[in-house]
Amino acid sequence: MAEDRQSQLVLGVAKRKLPTRAQLRYINDLLTAKQRIVVLVSSLVFLLAGGFIVVYAYLSNTHVVAATGGEYTEAIVGHPQYINPVFSQTNDVDMDLTRLMFSSLFRLSKAQTLQPDLVSDYSISEDQLTYTFYIRRDATWHDGQPLTASDILFTIQAIQDPNYQSPLETTLRGVTAAKVDEYTVTLTLEEPFAPFLSSLTFGILPEHIWYDAYKISPQNITLSEYNTRPIGSGPFMFGSLVKDASGVLKSYQLIPYEGYYGAKPYLERLTFYFYSDQESALSALQQKQVDGLAFIAPEQKTALQKDTRTLAYHRLQLPQYTAIFFNQEHSDVLSEDAVRQALVWGVDRTTIINDALDGEGELLYTPVLPGYLGYNPEVEKYGFDLEQGKQILEEAGWVLSEGEQFRKKDDQVLEFGIATVNLPEFLATLQVLQDNWAAMGIKLNVNVYEPADIQEQIVKPRDYEALLFGAIIGSDPDPYAFWHSTQMEHPGLALAVFYQKNIDDLLETARKTSDEEQRRLKYFHFQNILAEEIPAIFLYNPYYTYAMNKAVKGVDSQYISLPSDRFADILNWHIKTDRIKN
Repeated sequence: MAEDRQSQLVLGVAKRKLPTRAQLRYINDLLTAKQRIVVLVSSLVFLLAGGFIVVYAYLSNTHVVAATGGEYTEAIVGHPQYINPVFSQTNDVDMDLTRLMFSSLFRLSKAQTLQPDLVSDYSISEDQLTYTFYIRRDATWHDGQPLTASDILFTIQAIQDPNYQSPLETTLRGVTAAKVDEYTVTLTLEEPFAPFLSSLTFGILPEHIWYDAYKISPQNITLSEYNTRPIGSGPFMFGSLVKDASGVLKSYQLIPYEGYYGAKPYLERLTFYFYSDQESALSALQQKQVDGLAFIAPEQKTALQKDTRTLAYHRLQLPQYTAIFFNQEHSDVLSEDAVRQALVWGVDRTTIINDALDGEGELLYTPVLPGYLGYNPEVEKYGFDLEQGKQILEEAGWVLSEGEQFRKKDDQVLEFGIATVNLPEFLATLQVLQDNWAAMGIKLNVNVYEPADIQEQIVKPRDYEALLFGAIIGSDPDPYAFWHSTQMEHPGLALAVFYQKNIDDLLETARKTSDEEQRRLKYFHFQNILAEEIPAIFLYNPYYTYAMNKAVKGVDSQYISLPSDRFADILNWHIKTDRIKN
């Protein structure tokens, strides 16, 4: 009976119609085993192809966009002291946090170009002395109060007040601030200063928070709780903190400020974990306890290079150079032109970059960096030539007698001391220098100091013959603070302790003109004098390597003026994504 029923169903199929549902129920009984496999495979192929078409159509007609959500965590070496833009310049951790929590008149973009932040517009008088700034009207503090011209004036007056002892005091010395109305201020200089706008990137304090504390006891202003739980006007605000039993901050969390006038962050939280040393911070990154580490030293790259699956390495360029600064006042040997000329021929920069920095740097021959206004690509570049250096010494009377290791002149050994900080990068650099110069018959006596000691014992009193040290020059290339003779004593930064009237004149006039071409030519001349006089040997521009979990997207900075500028594009950072129609 079943076979008759099947035959009737099959014979009942019309030639030009599809089978009915009842007929399809018996199709399996009509197929052989081989035919069943063919039908099954064909069906799977059809389903997969259909799925592929659907997915392809979806992907082709949509694109990925950043979405709100997620937390970024970072390990930082050091601890906050004053999360206050008036004091933060001496502590990188404070600079990191104030960069995120406070607004400023101007801000550096991820390309390190100066852009208005709180300033909606500005004008400069014809004599280049008076700057008028119009403050945006939609900026508010994290407690909801409006930000006005009074806050700008209060911050500038606090910086200028000697009771505050702000590191920024010299930056605004001689500047007169005046309030025109609630959203307009003027700043008047004693003389023209071309890079002035670049000096206005410090954060602004809320007068209504700080006024009473300042008036009552300005000397105790550093004790205020607002240095730990600040009220700012930036994109992120204070969320929470964790301290250990001794009161030391262990972690610090920021959350987005909903009333921020600019673009809103995608990240829902930023949490920073503080460590006493680089090794502990590195270990936290390796164990996936944090998403990022603020700085990777060259010698630590090897330990992390094994993890390329989850970590991305962002190579940032700082406006920083490492050099050997000569204090000719402390050394008769180094005051001799021929000795300095021979020394510069005996520097193997390529080996220093490869061995001491593991390739994390660029060769340098001048204190004005490539890409900055006034960089002179044609400046004299002394290559590595030991024979040339030996010849100069021989002609100057420094003789290497048979059986002797070091040269002498009138029984005086050709030797000098060099001071540096106890960092692997500097120690490895000195090893290369010591070997190179010993091959020329020059004795180098190395003196190494801990970071906490070298400033007080060596740098401030200028108590060295030579100093291997780094200098961060900032976003504007003005070399005045590092090379003008008025800066040879502390708190000046002229570490070479070198006076040349032509250099003083060039630097003074360059900073007074707004004509970029004139500044460029004067900086060219300045660099040519340095190349001729050799008061220092410029070695390299180190990279700032920033390690971060690949899950964090939107990180696109290449240049930074300070370590805290790595957050210049943080409003674009994101972890969550979504897809929207094209």
